[in-house]
Amino acid sequence: MTTARRDWPVMFRAGAAPAEQPPPPGPPAAHLAALRAAATTAVLMADISEFQPEVVDELYVAWSKAIIIRAAYGAQHDDRAWRGGLRRDLLHQYGIRFLGIYQYVVAGQDVAAQAREFCRLIGAPRAGEYYIADIEEGAGNLRRTWNTWTTEVVSILGAVPLGSYSGRFFARDHGLAPVDWVASYGTAEPPEPHLLWQFADNFRVPGVGTADCSVFHGSIDELTALAYGGKPAVNWTETLVNSLPALQQGNRDHPGTVQFVHRMQALVKVVGDINRLPGASAVKADGNFGQAARTGLLQVQKFFGLTEDGICGKQTWAALVAGQRLRRLAGEVQNRAHRTSCAMGPVFACRALLVI
Repeated sequence: MTTARRDWPVMFRAGAAPAEQPPPPGPPAAHLAALRAAATTAVLMADISEFQPEVVDELYVAWSKAIIIRAAYGAQHDDRAWRGGLRRDLLHQYGIRFLGIYQYVVAGQDVAAQAREFCRLIGAPRAGEYYIADIEEGAGNLRRTWNTWTTEVVSILGAVPLGSYSGRFFARDHGLAPVDWVASYGTAEPPEPHLLWQFADNFRVPGVGTADCSVFHGSIDELTALAYGGKPAVNWTETLVNSLPALQQGNRDHPGTVQFVHRMQALVKVVGDINRLPGASAVKADGNFGQAARTGLLQVQKFFGLTEDGICGKQTWAALVAGQRLRRLAGEVQNRAHRTSCAMGPVFACRALLVI
């Protein structure tokens, strides 16, 4: 295969469909503020292809331990940024921890043949890698394209982590939604389940210049756990809520004991104040789990889509502490990654209430 540039058509920009928001003149302060408000921890990563001709890998890795690179465009063109696999080698050498590698799946070419060529480039999977099919062109329902690509890759590489990429509305209109890596440029994160959100195509990145940029809501340890050879990361929220008791109406705090009811009530009020939930906002932290506290808790449970039973159990504690529903790292990637977060801004405030 040649690495020379061919006269390929201009690629469809997945995140810039007419129905999607236009790219921000980035990175604007408002954009970064939106990302910080969405989660207490986030990992940013650039998407590198031959559109970025000069990349200083060492400088990039000093900025982020996660990156996504394109290996191939269809079955007949190695991406020049792949550099015969040298970019992959350098990134591993400099300590990258999450390396997404993708193939642009070209409509009109045999999908299985494209997948086989991708696998030839990959060779042996390496720790920290995550393999992606970029499907953003073609007509009709493209679910079969995704299924064919994944079946072929698994038959060659074995049980490796695989993900799909597309624009939010293209995926919706062509039977691909939800995708693992969704493109939707702007400051409003798509509500559909996803692992990564590509939010801009003109983000200024150290060592790269201007590039597409994506965000993962979580720590680099959590992200790496999803890659090849990854080990489950310690989930702070899950560890904490497992140590908290289930509370229900009638429970009350007693002198000389841990004030769990008081803390639960304080958290309910914080969620209520921030998200304008009047019943929750009216809760008083008096250490007595009465009807008012139950009413506020029910409103919080409804807000987060939890079982509305008025009992502060594991899932409800997780929502109160982290501002999102708890999902086990061992669960499906899409379920785990879809964060129904309340716009809590400083969730640290909720965690701090647990140590007062």
